[in-house]
Amino acid sequence: MIRVLETSTPELRDGVEVFLYPVQEGSSKVLFLFLSSRRRLRIKCKPAYAGLLKQFARHQPLASSMANVGLDLNNETINFISFLNNEGIITIQDPLETNLLPVNYVEQYKRQIYFLIDILKSPQKALEVQRKIFDAHITIFGLGAIGSAILLQLCMMGFRQFTLIDYAQIEADDIARTMYKTALDDGKQKTQAARTLAEETAFDPYVQTYDTTIKTTTELNDIIRKTSIIINTADQPYIGYTNIKLSRYALNRGIPLLVAGGFDAHLASFGELLIPHVTPCADCYATFFEDSLKNWKPIPHPVKERQGWFGGLGSLSAFSSSVATLKILSYFLDQVGDDKV
Repeated sequence: MIRVLETSTPELRDGVEVFLYPVQEGSSKVLFLFLSSRRRLRIKCKPAYAGLLKQFARHQPLASSMANVGLDLNNETINFISFLNNEGIITIQDPLETNLLPVNYVEQYKRQIYFLIDILKSPQKALEVQRKIFDAHITIFGLGAIGSAILLQLCMMGFRQFTLIDYAQIEADDIARTMYKTALDDGKQKTQAARTLAEETAFDPYVQTYDTTIKTTTELNDIIRKTSIIINTADQPYIGYTNIKLSRYALNRGIPLLVAGGFDAHLASFGELLIPHVTPCADCYATFFEDSLKNWKPIPHPVKERQGWFGGLGSLSAFSSSVATLKILSYFLDQVGDDKV
């Protein structure tokens, strides 16, 4: 339990709305709405404690707040204040004050950190997760509609170190499904467009690029170095082959592999996060489907002539990339206090 003193200065935390209902039968109902996570918390308390919440909107010592509503610093009051602090409703001290991260980085990503505080209910744990994000190195194969959108959202979460791989150039029709402005740069290498995107969005970015594709002769050790997670969105030469090659490499080195959804015909799909020794690997899936679909016969596409039809849309890319990015964040949240990331 946090130490509560009369000289403490509890304040309502930024990002939490408080709604007080009229007193009924000698008690007050209070609704707390957490804006970042949309969490709702309802409590019933004594009217004096509801009044204390109003006092916390002022920057003043606890002694002054209690005097204004007729309360003493007894066990009941301490328990109420501790409850509010543990739920992330008030702060006894600045939750963003830390030596774990640069001050400018915390300022840039404070909404993200508050979001983590709402989930973890602990400023310390939230800052530890954000530090792991700060230190992480992400390797992305494929920088088309899905890969570029994942990169953008990772930068907005606070990731800043990337290795980016793609052999292709931006084409005019990429603009329909690509979420970043450099899709307008027809003929530019995707790696260079993605580098620009990261350097304009991330905090103190570090970006390596490789204009290549995965082949049977590709030596992944020359590309993947000290990475925290590998992301595969490359649909060339074939997503199934690239996943097998990357999965075997990642499994042997204990690196998670995100097989992102949304590529080619699998628009708005979820994708899969493969965690060594926790989830099935790509070979496991391939073996399973080889057996389960051995008698399956594909049927001809009902539309014979599809030349000129529209492909993916930006909204579909946004859905798939958002799901992928949240999977990565969930992985980091599960790794609090662990050395795997």
